[in-house]
Amino acid sequence: MNASAWRDPSVLVAHTAMAEQLLPHLEPLVTARRAAFLDDLPRSELAEVEVLVGHHFPERSLARLPGLRWLHLTGTGTDHLAAAGLAPGTLVTNSARVPVEPVAEYALSALLMLLKEFPTLTARPQRRAWHTSTATLLSGSTVLVVGAGRIGRAVIRKATALGARCIAVNRTGEREVPGADRTVGAGRLAEVATSADHLVCCLPATAGTRRLVDGKVLAALRPGAALVNVGRAATVDGDALRRALETGALRGALLDVHDIEPLPADDPRWHTPGLVVSPHCAFAFPGEPAAVARVFHDNLTDLRVGRTPRDTVPVDLRPG
Repeated sequence: MNASAWRDPSVLVAHTAMAEQLLPHLEPLVTARRAAFLDDLPRSELAEVEVLVGHHFPERSLARLPGLRWLHLTGTGTDHLAAAGLAPGTLVTNSARVPVEPVAEYALSALLMLLKEFPTLTARPQRRAWHTSTATLLSGSTVLVVGAGRIGRAVIRKATALGARCIAVNRTGEREVPGADRTVGAGRLAEVATSADHLVCCLPATAGTRRLVDGKVLAALRPGAALVNVGRAATVDGDALRRALETGALRGALLDVHDIEPLPADDPRWHTPGLVVSPHCAFAFPGEPAAVARVFHDNLTDLRVGRTPRDTVPVDLRPG
């Protein structure tokens, strides 16, 4: 597709929470824009959509857009797009650079909260003997950062600034991660977990990362370890985590991601000892819509001058 084809595309913003905030920031570069759920539009209007901006799409919903040429994701994950019916060859970009600092800050805040006993201090009733605490230090500890992409590297920068040592885990371990004491491949995760006081998971959901943090890894962590997951829910074995918390093998855990969202009121995770349920909000900050719009603008500018969009991501559309 030549650059001139992107001068005035038909753009649909379909985002339950961000659409109205996002639209004003898109106006300088696009003229055709609407905010709607896909189900709100008749087939004739859906057929006109060339560019879609959104986050998560129900099963087969994207198959209703026969003219779609470009999908820009306001978030990062692409693992749902095959089921959503995305056509092969569709350009996909994401906003992965937007949540890096917010999520890294959230992850580090969560880790500090667990180490300083905030969940039990703020519980009701909270009376306990004065001057009693089992709080521990982040400084001097070793944090295992599983998933050393943009967010994982930001976690490492922040944790080391507070005096922690970090072990970075990436796919192969062949490329050293700046700031980490050492870098290892995912195949050595259980081995290096024996050297870790705490674990922060920042993994994407892929066939290779499903339940990568399993019972063997959790059992290998040092006694009193805390776990934080700001990656994808499927990357941590939920049953193994629950057992580790119930037996006291782990100090505590915070999950910002869940296999079912919102988490049902009767889900046992609400009552798992030591588990803090966070409502998938690590990415949030006031400037998020404007930042997402800037990423969209960058990629549209690339298209208009004939460059490959800088935030293009590969998508696996194989079933399952």
